[in-house]
Amino acid sequence: MLQRSYTILVVDDVTLMCDFLYGAVNRIPNCSALKALDGKTALELLEESTVDMLITDLEIKAPDGLELIKRIRAGKLPTAHDIPILIFSGNAYLAQVQQSIAYDVNDFLVKPLSFDALGKKVLHHLTHEKFIQPAHHYAHLYQKELDQPKEPPKEPSRKVSASIVRQAPPQEETGYLPAADDETTLQKEKDFLNWPEDSTTGIYQLDRRLKKFAFNLSCFHNVFVKDCKLVAMEAERKRTCEAIDYLNYVVKNLQKREGRPEFWHQFKVQLIKLNKLGQQLEQADLRHNSLVLDLLKRFSYWWMQTINRPLVQKLTTTVEKLHD
Repeated sequence: MLQRSYTILVVDDVTLMCDFLYGAVNRIPNCSALKALDGKTALELLEESTVDMLITDLEIKAPDGLELIKRIRAGKLPTAHDIPILIFSGNAYLAQVQQSIAYDVNDFLVKPLSFDALGKKVLHHLTHEKFIQPAHHYAHLYQKELDQPKEPPKEPSRKVSASIVRQAPPQEETGYLPAADDETTLQKEKDFLNWPEDSTTGIYQLDRRLKKFAFNLSCFHNVFVKDCKLVAMEAERKRTCEAIDYLNYVVKNLQKREGRPEFWHQFKVQLIKLNKLGQQLEQADLRHNSLVLDLLKRFSYWWMQTINRPLVQKLTTTVEKLHD
């Protein structure tokens, strides 16, 4: 239990994701959230409010998440420089991860993440202090970066994404605690979409189809970020689209024999969104890097919204309902 009140700033340029973070933080006793959809608004809040923790995506409108982190740690803002900073991202490049480590980010939270898992991470970092260097240490590092000659902008290599940045035991919640020499861990492969442990929709066949879709999209994601041959990407894309088609077929049949009309109404809303994403994936030019990465990001948001309550619940909750 927290001994005092905390204010947590959440930053994400996707409204759905920002609202998810905002809602999750406000569910934690003694925590209240501020939210921003871009770096400019986040800076204003950091200058005007007392913030005890920052949770931010890296890829937001300027200044980006990494710039926010650097300014906080370097003591360039009224906010305390040693507050816990959590990165919440679906895709992050190796260079960004390395810079975040240099500025002693407390944790990487890999999308998708449930309300409960996010709450546990927030509570852990509010109650367990991480050693942070004095502000002048980061200010010196920040100034060195500013003094370096600027190179012409390049599109970053897509060889590493935040969905594969950590290696953890199977029972551990999704998340990543960076270490300075953790380059080998950064290159370990991790599924892009994960089914929450000990959870279910209450319908076994539907669980199987959702897991199959998650597996196929993760395979497509992995061949894409590894920059594999176009023929391999197209093959995995085809399997993903087929998994979506089969999910629709299974839902149509299950709906005829299963009850739970409220559940099916909510699930079909999500299915319509998934079908639109599937159509966009089917038509996407796989040589268009930024377009596909943006589409993968939206798939990740869809998955996070779908695998949480009320559609997916812990097995213990489902069993209790069956006994009621």
